Amino acid sequence: MQKRIFGFLLFAAFSFGNYSCNKLNAGEIKNNINAWVKEITTPNKSTLVRVETGFVLKGNIKNKPNHLVKLWEMLPDQLVFIDSVRTDKTGDFVLRGNTKELIFTHIQLENGSGIYMAIDNNSDFKIQMDALPEGISYSIEGNEKEDSKLLKQLIDMNSGYAMQIKQIENQAKTLPNTPEAYATGMALQTKYYVLIAERDAKIKAMSLGQKEGFIPYFIITYGVLQNPDISLFTHAVDCAQKADKTSKYTQSIEQRYNTESRFMVGGEAPNIKLKQLDGKEMELFKLRGKVVLIDFWASWCGPCRRENPNVRRLYSRFKSKGFEIYGVSLDSDAARWKGAIATDSLSWFHVSDLGGWQSSAAALYQVHSIPQTFLLDKNGRIVAKGLRGEQLEAKLEELLGKD
Repeated sequence: MQKRIFGFLLFAAFSFGNYSCNKLNAGEIKNNINAWVKEITTPNKSTLVRVETGFVLKGNIKNKPNHLVKLWEMLPDQLVFIDSVRTDKTGDFVLRGNTKELIFTHIQLENGSGIYMAIDNNSDFKIQMDALPEGISYSIEGNEKEDSKLLKQLIDMNSGYAMQIKQIENQAKTLPNTPEAYATGMALQTKYYVLIAERDAKIKAMSLGQKEGFIPYFIITYGVLQNPDISLFTHAVDCAQKADKTSKYTQSIEQRYNTESRFMVGGEAPNIKLKQLDGKEMELFKLRGKVVLIDFWASWCGPCRRENPNVRRLYSRFKSKGFEIYGVSLDSDAARWKGAIATDSLSWFHVSDLGGWQSSAAALYQVHSIPQTFLLDKNGRIVAKGLRGEQLEAKLEELLGKD
């Protein structure tokens, strides 16, 4: 889940659920999710540049006369109203608009469900929709854009994984507090990470398979993948430039690449210099010569605290081989920060400026959700990001050897 939190509601299937914390579930953006939903679905002034001709989206919703249909432009942090209409007595509707470039859109029905597609001013097609209890079934006749077809494939693929992940989460919630249940929980956690890794690999492969278009941009910008690497960013820029050099999507991904590329795998990690629990400053650079895990976390972050036993186990296993951890807390309360370290028995280096989400280190490293990790080699270069559980253990074995 990203700081760009629109994707959490837009695609429930893309949500990591209990996988990470961001400003939303830390309680710093909105305390009332319903109020926030109302806010983003309030029509905003469109950012579309009007041109003389426009697109026409014709459709039919089976057995839905006089049904309100809305068309929104999808931005990473909000929905922007374009058009709305009610179906006639046969369920037919027509939505219109105009844009100088391809945009991602959401056709929304009265119950909030809908379909997602990419359109431009050459779009002129018919959508046949059937609103079923389990979701919307639909087909398109006409000149549907390639980006739109791939977007549907992406959503369908991810929905399958989301169902499996939800089943694991539901199983975990029912486990009692017993040694036997703990073993079951660890097995479920392993299965969870395997599914996440498999899902991410397939989504990345789909992205790299597009040679011209905006699906790679979409996957990065809307938080479909939590930790896109340099190869995916480079590919997203290349695809966007080939599709339309003047597009706002192209300009956005170019700007983000220029800002974030140095924090991707292969780049040299910049120095952090913050105070420890005793008030003395500790520099990240002083750990050169060791394999270092920079661990961004906080006492209030449930997923961070649940991961701590695994991190503690790995620290114990690999410390004598040259492994060190540099924990950066996004706490704002010193007592809670210190209390969590003591309660979880975390014996490595801990630093914080107690700035919460305004942490200088989080800003420097472009951290938008936690837990977030950066694994550095002995020369201070980033060799992996976002690793947890078995993935982190396997990488440490690769760098430092097995027992």
